Amino acid sequence: MRKSLVLSLSMLFAAQVSAQSELAMLLGVLKDNGTITVDQYKRLMAEHQGEKVETQKLSKIKQPIANEAQVVVKNGIKVKSADKQFSAHIGGRVEAHAAWYKSDDFDLGDGTAIRRARLFIKGTLYNDWQYKLDYDFVAGGTKGIKDAFLAYKVNDSVQLITGNYKVPFSLEFQASSHANTFIERSLAFGLSPGRHLGAGINMFKDNWSLQAGIFGNKIHQSNAGQDEETLIAGRLVWLPVKNDDYFVHLGVAGLHSNNGDNISLRLKSNPESYVASTQLVDTGAISDVDDYSQIGFEAAVNYQRLNVQSEYIKSSVNTGLESLDFNSWYIQSSLFLTNDRRVYKKGKFGIVKPQSILGQDGTGAWELAMRYSEIDLNAVDVIGGIERNMTLALNVYATPEIRFTAEYLKVLEVSKNNPTTDNASLDLGQVRMEWVF
Repeated sequence: MRKSLVLSLSMLFAAQVSAQSELAMLLGVLKDNGTITVDQYKRLMAEHQGEKVETQKLSKIKQPIANEAQVVVKNGIKVKSADKQFSAHIGGRVEAHAAWYKSDDFDLGDGTAIRRARLFIKGTLYNDWQYKLDYDFVAGGTKGIKDAFLAYKVNDSVQLITGNYKVPFSLEFQASSHANTFIERSLAFGLSPGRHLGAGINMFKDNWSLQAGIFGNKIHQSNAGQDEETLIAGRLVWLPVKNDDYFVHLGVAGLHSNNGDNISLRLKSNPESYVASTQLVDTGAISDVDDYSQIGFEAAVNYQRLNVQSEYIKSSVNTGLESLDFNSWYIQSSLFLTNDRRVYKKGKFGIVKPQSILGQDGTGAWELAMRYSEIDLNAVDVIGGIERNMTLALNVYATPEIRFTAEYLKVLEVSKNNPTTDNASLDLGQVRMEWVF
C-alpha cells in the first residue's frame, strides 16, 4: 500500500515537472515571434518560477516520512521507533526525607536523608520483548540493583519474566513506593520477601490476575560454596466487583523456601520511618532453619475518592525441632479532598495522576490518610518484640511527578519481655519530597 502511494506521488510530481518545462518553452516561442512583449514574458516566467517552487515544497511535504523515531521529553526521556517495535524510557526517582523523634524510651536522632535516588531504563524490543534495569545509588553496590529483568509478551494477557524482580507477594509491596499512600510501607513489610533472582509467569485478565515464579537468593547474597535457597511463590488476585465508580480487590499469596545451606534467618521491621535507621523489633539470627513458609491475605475497596486497604501476613519458620509463627497486619484508609482517586491496574495500585497541576491555575490532588499496623515477632523462645503503630498523613500530589507528604506517627507500644522496653512508645513527625522523572 505504502509503495503504491509513493509511486503514485512520484508519477504525479514527474508529470507536474514535465508540464512546467513545456510551459516555459511555449512562453519563449511567444516572445520570439512577438505575440507577447519582453516585459510580459518576464512577468509570466516569474509567476511560473514561483509556482515551481511551491510545487517542489508540496512534493517534499507529501513524501512519506520513513524510519523517523519519536522522542518525547515528559516524565523522563521516551524514544520510540517509527514502527513502534522498539522503545526506551530513561527516568528515575529522588526522595528526600526529614524526621523528628520524641521518646523517653529510645534515643533516636532527628535528621534528614535521601531515601532513594534511582535511575532506570526500560522499554521494548521487537514489540514482544520487554526489559528494565533500575539502580538505586543510595543503596549502592549490588544492593542498589532493583529491577533487572527481561520479559516476553506471549499475548496481551500472558508474560514470561526472568531476572531480578519482586517476588509476587503483598499488595503494598507490589506497588511502587511512589504509588503507596504513606512515606514508608507498613510494619507488615518486615515479612515481605523482597526481590530475588528468578523466573516466572504473569497472567492479567479484566477481573483477575495470577503471578507465580521460582527464585533463588537475593542479588546481594553470596553463596560461595553453598547451595542457595529455592523459593517458590504465587499470588492470585480477584475483583468480584468492578465498574467506573468502585471496585473490590481480594487477594491471596503464598511462598515456601527450603533456605538452602543458609541455616539462619532474621526477621525485623523499621518503625515506618527511615531517617533513624533502626529496628524496634528484631528476632536476630534464628539458627538451624530448615525451611520457612508464608501466607498473605489482601483486601481493598475503592469507591471514587475513598479507599480502604488491609493485609495480613503469617510466617512459619521450621527449625527442625519446632515451628516458629510470626505475623503482621495493617488496615488503612484514605480520602481525596479534591476530585481525584487512586489508580489501579493489573492487581496493584499505581501512581496518582491529579486532575489539575499545582501552579498552573490548579490545586493538584490532596489526600488525607490514616493507618494502623502491628507486627508480632515473638514465638516460643525467640523474642523479637511486638510493635503497634498509628499514622496520620497528608499527601499533596502537585503533579504526576511531584509529591509532598507530611505524617504524624505514634508508636503505641513496643514490647520485648524486657522491663526497660516493655510498653515503650515513640512520637515522630516526618516529611517527604518526591520527584519522579
